[in-house]
Order: sequence, then structure tokens, then C-alpha cells
Amino acid sequence: MLLIPVIVVSVGLMFALAGLAAAALVLLIVAIGVTIWLCRNREQRRADGKTNVGWVVFLVIAYPLSVGYLVFFVLLMISTFTGESVTVG
Repeated sequence: MLLIPVIVVSVGLMFALAGLAAAALVLLIVAIGVTIWLCRNREQRRADGKTNVGWVVFLVIAYPLSVGYLVFFVLLMISTFTGESVTVG
């Protein structure tokens, strides 16, 4: 009976982390899509005189943010299901 609040908080934390992992996955997919779009439309954007600075800044932020959190989430899941600590480095 005393552990019910701890279990509830743990389940809530699990759902929050899973939601963040889903958001990181969506961000990674969007970043890949933007990269493909920029590569396909490179010549047209140059002809129109448009720069890619804003998109490059977005990609520089999106890739490390999404990949970094997804690696963290996978390592967290591995340590949760195996019961052993997972260290990198």
C-alpha cells in the first residue's frame, strides 16, 4: 500500500520518457526529410537567390538533439530490462 505512489510516479515517468523518445524520433525523421529536400532543390534555390542558412541551423540543432536523446533512451531501456548499468566510453 505504501508503494502505490512510487509506482504511479514511475509509470508517469516512463510515459513521459517514452513521449520524449517519440518526439525525438519525429524530429529525426523531419530532419532527414529536410536534408533530402534541400539536396533535391539545391540548384533551384540557388537560382532564386535563396540561402540555406536557416535550414542548416535547424539541422545542426535537430540531428544531435534527436540522435542524442534516442541513444539515451535505448541505453535506458537496455539497463531497465537487463538490470545492469550501461555506460558509454
